[in-house]
Amino acid sequence: MQSVLNLSLPLKHNLLIGAPCAGKDVFANQSIKSIKQQRPNLKVYVIDIKAYSSKSQYSSCADILWIQDSSAVVTDSDVEKFVAWIRHCFTEFESLEGEKLLVLPESTLIFHFFGQNRNNRTWLANKIINYLCLGNAAGIYIWLLGSSFFASETGISRQFWVSFNPVLIVHKDNLALYNYLLGTDFLPKDCRLSAERIRAIASQSPVGRAVYHDGQWLPMPELALAQ
Repeated sequence: MQSVLNLSLPLKHNLLIGAPCAGKDVFANQSIKSIKQQRPNLKVYVIDIKAYSSKSQYSSCADILWIQDSSAVVTDSDVEKFVAWIRHCFTEFESLEGEKLLVLPESTLIFHFFGQNRNNRTWLANKIINYLCLGNAAGIYIWLLGSSFFASETGISRQFWVSFNPVLIVHKDNLALYNYLLGTDFLPKDCRLSAERIRAIASQSPVGRAVYHDGQWLPMPELALAQ
């Protein structure tokens, strides 16, 4: 069994889901730092759209970090400008040479904005599908971090979602998202534990969280904040 002390994300296509304030960014930050110790030439490109990201968790680990205040996206015109900016970021990411990782900390919200226009939704879905199918051979990886998982809203079919490594963070006092995910394909059937068992695992954690990772449930360790 993997040591809890060594809990981190591998360099593969990862889909990390957790309710707001679950610790997704801290977990991803620590994992990126660990990976870059082994692969110093890896270029990490982060698109962080949190409204409060003047102090982004990723400032200490990203080679390229773009921050945008998504709370200002209100009108249809704002959405189109925001989508155009995201598309420009993807183009810039693809222009980078060598092994590279694209991190989307608020992918749920990004899918929401792109989903308001069919062409934009198809564009984003095709980009992600290309990374999933061809990325490993080209040294391209993508991490999606989100507060929920609605595959039907993304335009990406189930056959492609299985290329992601699923990771889930659950707080012992907030099982609403976990209960929802039990009715989806996010978790393998043999890993859909009862809410009581998830709460028991989370209670063993110093931060009160359980993590589904690499096919097993573990109590989440206390992770260091970005330095």
